[in-house]
Amino acid sequence: MLEKYEYLNRNAKIFLFEELKKRYSQKYKNLDLLGRCHKELDLLYDKGLLFLIEILYKYKEHNSHVSISYHFRGTINNLLVLYVLDITYVDPIKYNLPYELFNDNTICVDLIHTVSLDFLRYVDSNYFDKVKFIYGTHEKEDIEEINALEDNHYLLIPSFRNVKDNLVLKDISFRLNEDFILETVDDYRKYKDEFLTIRIDEKKPISNYKEKGLVNILTNEFEKEIAEILQPKTIRDYIKVKSIGHGTDVWADNQDVLVAEGKINLDNLIATREDILEYLLDHSIDRDIALEIFNFIRKGRAKKNPTKWDEYVSIMKEHNCEEMFIDIFSKILFIFGRGQAVSECLFSLEEENYRKK
Repeated sequence: MLEKYEYLNRNAKIFLFEELKKRYSQKYKNLDLLGRCHKELDLLYDKGLLFLIEILYKYKEHNSHVSISYHFRGTINNLLVLYVLDITYVDPIKYNLPYELFNDNTICVDLIHTVSLDFLRYVDSNYFDKVKFIYGTHEKEDIEEINALEDNHYLLIPSFRNVKDNLVLKDISFRLNEDFILETVDDYRKYKDEFLTIRIDEKKPISNYKEKGLVNILTNEFEKEIAEILQPKTIRDYIKVKSIGHGTDVWADNQDVLVAEGKINLDNLIATREDILEYLLDHSIDRDIALEIFNFIRKGRAKKNPTKWDEYVSIMKEHNCEEMFIDIFSKILFIFGRGQAVSECLFSLEEENYRKK
């Protein structure tokens, strides 16, 4: 955790711990899961992100008269504490999302039923003496995908006074943009090691569909092509289709061939990070070792570090993991998280999730 945010996270931990006690009994009678929530608060605290959760929580509570919701990207969807606090509608217990897979170092969140300017003004009004959101401009790249990923990022910096049209804080230059929000003059990525960042975007509610239901989950041609082959029927099937469409070397020249040959199907297809971990655990591999192997696979290290991979292969073979699945794992370069896929699917379905207050 960056020291400059420590007091914010410390205060957030005290506040959210109390709110958690109030909310937990509304969803669960069994106290077993409360311990998990406490561990997740500690995880967020250690990463220095807890005060952002407090801000999002308070903003939603402040606007309880409208159905403001959040759509998170990444493994933060695996955290039960967010579901208990009604910050997200992804239930990690229902979809078997282990909190140990949470590894986000920043927060990427889409605002639903509100606009980012409203959120930023709320923060500016209520946290002006604590933290400041600075829009992170960046130098354009030649690759369009990089530009898309860099949009709508903000630096969170400790608050300062006497803001004028231009100012310098620790060698960072700012200016006021057309929305009267401070933005960086230099590429904000130069300061990511010194200040926290958050990506804030907006996600428009789906409406006026002639046809409602699972079909709305498929949003691009690649996903539709995969669905044509796999024939998904349930939301869990669609979660797999959604996930595999975002992977690199997960489907093409890997499992697509095996599906065509009838060797695997939707039930045992490896589509998400959680599928890998579940497969390893189902073969009685110790959880800590399974997490270690999983992290090696998800980062595409099998090809980069064959010596270490051979060690993991030996462990998997000792636990009777099939050669076919070991080969699948060895080819993966990037694999999507189930939690984000669940969030995408629930939003597309327009169930209670992103509509309720």
